[in-house]
Amino acid sequence: MKVKNIDYKWLLFWYLMVCFSGLYEVQLHFSKRNLFQEYQTNESETQKLEMEWRELQLDYSAFTSGQKIGLTAKEKANMKLPDSRKINLLKKDETN
Repeated sequence: MKVKNIDYKWLLFWYLMVCFSGLYEVQLHFSKRNLFQEYQTNESETQKLEMEWRELQLDYSAFTSGQKIGLTAKEKANMKLPDSRKINLLKKDETN
């Protein structure tokens, strides 16, 4: 029986290349998973910030509409509207 001359250097080289490519693929999948988790965290934080921004816009619109100012005046300064029968309107050209 005659044994063929096999070049073990090339065989070892290709074996190592397959092993390294497998390890690289596992590391790449792990990195992808970590990045996706970070993306989900950022996405949920973005949604929370958008909700907070919408609430702030609603508060601002309520405050600028005058209703919030009137409510604050009633609660904190104990202000109230005067009796409508006691209000006297004066016109510029009218004489009393």
